[in-house]
Amino acid sequence: MHELGLCDAMLKMIRGIMEEEAIEEVQRITIEVGSLSGVVPAYMEDCWEAVTDGTELEGSEFVVETVQGTAQCMDCDAVFPADVDHLKCPECGGQRLTPLSGRDLTLKEILVS
Repeated sequence: MHELGLCDAMLKMIRGIMEEEAIEEVQRITIEVGSLSGVVPAYMEDCWEAVTDGTELEGSEFVVETVQGTAQCMDCDAVFPADVDHLKCPECGGQRLTPLSGRDLTLKEILVS
């Protein structure tokens, strides 16, 4: 499950920001997960709880927002909303697609006290 590694890396990044900015307490962390990223939001929530257990970030609210991805069909040039469960062009049924957006995982916000 790569979500555990992602959460661990995010914890290190947030700790670095907290140290740089002299932040003592974080109330909420918000991330954006693209629907074409391959990241499962529910797994991120579970993994965040696991990696923050016993740390200064334990108990901080963890919000995952899903960002709709888009793809373009290489056969008919149609552009449409896409996610990893629906990778077929709605216009022509083609499966040769180019992802245009929705592949990112972004740390959107750190709300501090």
